[in-house]
Amino acid sequence: MSTQNTLRPFINIGPGHTIKKNLEAMGWTQEDLAAMMDISVKQLSQIVNNKTRITIETARLLAAVFETSAEFWVNLDTRYRINKDEDSTRETSAQRKARIRKYMPVNEIIKKGWFISEATADGYEGLYSEIWQTTPDDQSMYDHVKDRYCARQNRENEEYTARYTYTWSKIARIKSQGFSVPDYSREKLEQISRQLYSYTYMEDGVTRVLRELNTAGVRFLVLSHLSKTYLDGACFWEGDNPVIVYTARYDRIDNFWFTLAHEIAHVLLHLPRFKDKSFLDDLKADENSTEEQEADAVAEKYLKADQIISSAKPYAGYLSASRLQTISDKLEIGKAVIVGILQHHGMVDYRKLNAYKKPVTDLIPSDFIVG
Repeated sequence: MSTQNTLRPFINIGPGHTIKKNLEAMGWTQEDLAAMMDISVKQLSQIVNNKTRITIETARLLAAVFETSAEFWVNLDTRYRINKDEDSTRETSAQRKARIRKYMPVNEIIKKGWFISEATADGYEGLYSEIWQTTPDDQSMYDHVKDRYCARQNRENEEYTARYTYTWSKIARIKSQGFSVPDYSREKLEQISRQLYSYTYMEDGVTRVLRELNTAGVRFLVLSHLSKTYLDGACFWEGDNPVIVYTARYDRIDNFWFTLAHEIAHVLLHLPRFKDKSFLDDLKADENSTEEQEADAVAEKYLKADQIISSAKPYAGYLSASRLQTISDKLEIGKAVIVGILQHHGMVDYRKLNAYKKPVTDLIPSDFIVG
């Protein structure tokens, strides 16, 4: 026959419990014990309910009545008080950490190396203060949080998403300040947008376009998404310059080009009217605003989606690698972008030609990557 040890939770038993057990064994009442100890029933009740410490004098009286040592009662009370204080400290620490974690996934932020902090209650609150430049008790910036940015997201069931997303956008703003660029030139950015498709065809197109963006006064950085944010990219105005952020949530070259095109469209079309907000995009979500529909349409225009679709129509459903190469050379557009657009429009199965959709982070210069 086998035996199994069962783990039981620790119960912090105070001296009052032991007094009650002794009274029960002796058949006495609390009034009897109070009379024997020459103290009031109210005083004894405080002791039995562990609301007052057992003094040396009280310990001697209990020892005399129950035929124990005074040290027994002093030690019992001391151990109870120590454990109670530790429980209270742990509870307070847990409460402080939980309060901050409602607004930001602290351990994840620390793990990403964005900020240096300890995984303690003080560390949690210190990180919160560093990010928001206020005390941990001030959560006013999260009031009506969804009104503070323009989000394309279809996850409406978690409050955490909105809070974590806003925290991410604040961190993105902080990190963008470390990138130095010249004055913003809308004219240069428009020129880049008109030629964006051609960069996708170049072997070093990713590096080239990012350098050109900097020349145009656009800050670009890679900042990975936080859990429950579902972000592909973002753009916002910081100081006198627009900022474009890529999360590499889907680390694929086609995702990079479409996200970049989408955010450039926002910068040119919408940011001038929304300088106090951020556009935060989950590109797998449905287009849920006029601005998002416009950005999608313009992004496809930048990448010549109509020409891609027209060129591939004769091969719909059976586009071979050689035909893909022919279209790519003819339009001077990268094969990954062609595959991505055709898959999005249902002309190529999502299981086909994915070998061309290679990782993009290896192609992005390290000085653009925050982590």
